[in-house]
Amino acid sequence: MEPFGEAEVSSFLAAHGLENQIHSFTESTENAFLAAQALGVEVGQIVKSVMFLADGKPVLVLMSGDMNVDNKKLKRLMEVRKVRIADAETVLAVSGYQVGAVPPVAHRQAMSIYLDESLKRFSQIYPAAGTTSNMFATTFEELLILTKAKVVTVSIPKKN
Repeated sequence: MEPFGEAEVSSFLAAHGLENQIHSFTESTENAFLAAQALGVEVGQIVKSVMFLADGKPVLVLMSGDMNVDNKKLKRLMEVRKVRIADAETVLAVSGYQVGAVPPVAHRQAMSIYLDESLKRFSQIYPAAGTTSNMFATTFEELLILTKAKVVTVSIPKKN
């Protein structure tokens, strides 16, 4: 299965009136720390896209790069028995993108998307744009509209 890439994200953004929004880098942006370094912003401004399987059903949680998901909160919110992080093969099959490149939009399969309030702290946030070396700039409000996500509070600060 061939992975999606920047073209799918760019087409999605253009269809929503957001052309030329993607920033490409020579260095990797595959995790929040590297992405923040490349952009010269706080780690918290990076949007992490983390796929979970909730009773086997894929869901995507978008959260601040300086946070982790509280699995117990997510499980209660979704009213499911089991929540676990999706493996790389599942992420590729469902989203169309490799781990570290999953954007919040333009997925291969529809899935429920949850936007964590941890991102509200920032006026500008940066999700992945389909590869491990690009991002696009957006706001919490714009991302909410683009993803049709449900706003939730399921994050906890990362332990250093």
